[in-house]
Amino acid sequence: MSEYKRVTLQDVAKEANVSYASVSAVLNGKDGKSIRVGKLTKAKILECASRLGYVPNMAARKLKNGRNSLIAVFTYEQIFPVDAQNEFYRFFLGIQETAEKNGYDLLILNNRPTVGNPSSRIALADGAVMIGVNRDDQDIVRLVQNNYPLVFVGRREVSGASTHWVTFDYKKVIAEMVAHLLPCCKEGMLVYVEAKAVEREPRRDKRNYLIEVAQKQGLGVVVVEADENHLITKTEMETIAKAKVAIFDRLSLLHPFESLCKEHGLVLGRDLATAVLEDDWQGTFSNWTRWTNERFSLGALAVEYLSAMLDGKDRESLDRYTPLTLIVSQTSENATGLLSCKEPGAR
Repeated sequence: MSEYKRVTLQDVAKEANVSYASVSAVLNGKDGKSIRVGKLTKAKILECASRLGYVPNMAARKLKNGRNSLIAVFTYEQIFPVDAQNEFYRFFLGIQETAEKNGYDLLILNNRPTVGNPSSRIALADGAVMIGVNRDDQDIVRLVQNNYPLVFVGRREVSGASTHWVTFDYKKVIAEMVAHLLPCCKEGMLVYVEAKAVEREPRRDKRNYLIEVAQKQGLGVVVVEADENHLITKTEMETIAKAKVAIFDRLSLLHPFESLCKEHGLVLGRDLATAVLEDDWQGTFSNWTRWTNERFSLGALAVEYLSAMLDGKDRESLDRYTPLTLIVSQTSENATGLLSCKEPGAR
């Protein structure tokens, strides 16, 4: 396992091919006092320090082991300060409480870690947990190449970097959901409706798992992407009516779909069996078949994983996956007794 360490003055001196004293004078603000450094040499030292991600660690100068007992939580989303109505709220609570339990304080960094040099602020902490799907891969690669301990909440793949992450056990709960809906799939297929969004790992994983487990059950999957207003076409609605089963990837699709069903005289749980591949973090879709809200647990697991990295412990003993439990509700609870579906527009 790679040794996680900060970039030191010695590292910068070696990279710039200059003396430690020159680097110390420039980076500690002593240039021109006890030691004079030429303009070209100073520029080279500053460039190397920036490229390596060096920052002075005031706390490390006070602690023999070089540790701050500080964990950064950062994101490229605009989410801080979080409140109970934010989809990242439970993640943050799990991170906060587990960090406190493990003796860490938190450093909150919103949007970009910094402009121009992503390591300069985040490196004040011993390691970091990242929340959200948006990111700057160049920043991430730079941190990883500097052996900075970083754990993602959710599986992330970054070209040019080996990432550490924890995520939900989507595959198991999706298999349970498909098995539950199987009796309704009279046409040997189901429809999967996705929100219009940038292709990221959670979106891709959920789709791939759904197709995989459906195929094992002998089912075909028709994948539909809603438009910018979360609406599907009349033809796609007819396909759902024929299939009798529809699964949605995001809560944002549900209200528009419920409105379409009313327009076409379709009743969820009677004419159609439906479910969503998400938890009800908004607290407004308890009638939908879904899974449990385990966001707190996943945030906590991210900190436990990061703590193991910082302590040099064997991470193999830590499970990367947080289990999810299927919640069967009104939109599919009578799945085995689903009536023959009406055609769209029928009254």
